[in-house]
Amino acid sequence: MSNIVQRVREYMKTHKNDAGKHPTQDEIARKMGVSATTVSQWLQGKYLGDTGAIDTAAEQMLTRELERKAKPKVRLQFVKTRVASAVREVCKIAHLDGEIGVITGDAGLGKTEAVKDYAKNNEGVVLIEADLGYSARNLFQEIHRRIGLDGAGGIRKLFSDIVDKLSDTGWVIIVDEAEHLPYKALELIRRIHDKAGVGLVLVGMPRLIANLRGKQGEYKQLYSRVGVYRQLDKLELADVERLVVQVYPQANGLCKCFLECSDGNARMLTKLLARTVRLEALNPDQGLSKELIREARTTLIA
Repeated sequence: MSNIVQRVREYMKTHKNDAGKHPTQDEIARKMGVSATTVSQWLQGKYLGDTGAIDTAAEQMLTRELERKAKPKVRLQFVKTRVASAVREVCKIAHLDGEIGVITGDAGLGKTEAVKDYAKNNEGVVLIEADLGYSARNLFQEIHRRIGLDGAGGIRKLFSDIVDKLSDTGWVIIVDEAEHLPYKALELIRRIHDKAGVGLVLVGMPRLIANLRGKQGEYKQLYSRVGVYRQLDKLELADVERLVVQVYPQANGLCKCFLECSDGNARMLTKLLARTVRLEALNPDQGLSKELIREARTTLIA
């Protein structure tokens, strides 16, 4: 048995994948760019093809994976930033008072993570993440399933079932990326709010407000029902500090540089931190500095 075969076998026994399990031969094969059958035969010393090419692919795979695990991908824990607090405030008001709430803000501010956190930590929340091209029926099928039903039937049946199930529950429906919803879907979910007495929170990009108003203000019946609205701003220095210290506990006054380079955008900040960690690993003699952070920023799309 060759040295590289032994090392791959040892890697499979001693390391775990992102799911916390030992990698399978199928996973190893995908990372090597060959078939699972080839890897199986190669590991058993029965491969009759070009073993040199397989050895090279295995060596490169192993080097890659060990380098990646030496500096794992940055995964930030949820932090109650000013944005997250604003989102929670709107969700709580809508939830407790049965209001319609609207939250808007540019991409990457942390809206999605904040509503997920609210749903995770509060009972009686139906969280829907709308996709591009969602129709009214798609939306109602999703709500139908989320409240324990089967998602079957036409729009009228779905509507009636949802109203019956949610009436007098005091629940709240939160729709993330609601700017993707057509007017019919927005109007019908407003009717769910009216008939079932549940709270409703619509979360999305700034154009969501224009969608609720209509081009000529023709959707007043919907827009006028909004009881609480928040337009989210960028992260501030205190927010950035709470996030950065998860990765760099001793940031040495560099949080302001992270703020400037990320432009107060939570998604950009997460990517910037990940790229900075990777560059630092590739350049161990350099250490964390403004220059390294700015270099990391040049590798990201604004």
